[in-house]
This record gives sequence, structure tokens and C-alpha cells, in this order.
Amino acid sequence: MSVTEKTFVDQVTVNEQNIVFVREATVIEKNGEEISKTYHRYSLVKGQDISTQPEKVKTICSAIWG
Repeated sequence: MSVTEKTFVDQVTVNEQNIVFVREATVIEKNGEEISKTYHRYSLVKGQDISTQPEKVKTICSAIWG
């Protein structure tokens, strides 16, 4: 019996004020079958430190904020 937990960014959106909204999913699997999924959302604004963000998020922020 194997239980695994994965957390990853599954959605990034930007609004008209160039605020970047990030949704992270945490998936728990038992023997390869998903048994639980939860979400955590947060937002980023221009000038905020994004050095600890995943590369996907950094790339989008750089493109939006210049």
C-alpha cells in the first residue's frame, strides 16, 4: 500500500489590475488512485518578492509586470 502527496500549481490567472492569482492543488493518492484533493489560493502584486515562487509563476509575473 502506497500513499503519496503532491502539491503543484494548477492554475494561474491575471486580472485587469495585473494581479496574479495562483491556485495550488494538493493531491493525496493511495495505490495510484486519487483519494483527496484540496486547493490553496494566493495573489501576487507588482513589486512583491517572487524569488520563492515556482518557475511557471515567475515566468508569468515577469511577462505581466515587465
